[in-house]
Amino acid sequence: MTSPTKRRPLPALAFLLALCLLAALVWWRVLHRSDSKAADKPTCPTSQAPKTLPEAAAITVTVLNSTKRKGLAAATRLVLVKDGFRSPGKAVNDDKSFGGHGQIAGVAEIRYGPDSAPGAQLLAYYFPGAKLVKTDATDSTVLVSLGATFKSVATPAAVAAALKADGITLVRTTGTPQGSGSSPSC
Repeated sequence: MTSPTKRRPLPALAFLLALCLLAALVWWRVLHRSDSKAADKPTCPTSQAPKTLPEAAAITVTVLNSTKRKGLAAATRLVLVKDGFRSPGKAVNDDKSFGGHGQIAGVAEIRYGPDSAPGAQLLAYYFPGAKLVKTDATDSTVLVSLGATFKSVATPAAVAAALKADGITLVRTTGTPQGSGSSPSC
């Protein structure tokens, strides 16, 4: 009888070690490579004018209720007036004359025409999660139609923090603000 031959594990271990090193090198290169799309984007100059939106006092808003909860729009209107917005009319239920289309499932719809876009952008900070809906309205009034998931208006402190985080300052104006919007661009 012949004696059993011993297997030598060293060549197999060396091969596995080489494969592990190769895999580690590939992953290191993948994780540390520069994104070609990011390299193609131009960088914005640091002297870019800050983005601005009008102060609340320059914005006229009508608050509408598209839910079955009574008094929701009236209470919300009072909060907005306290925060400095103009709201000359009383809060009413949403209907087709305001562009309504039944109950709103989300937080709210902020409806605005071309002249009231900056005001709608500011109101979006007061109603996080609201949907901005552009209309063909010819006046500068912004309509806020409250939806089923609406809980409350954001506090002035929360709005100020969100505006600061987006690099937006409020200015006393009734005209179109410069650089309005919340996304940086060159």
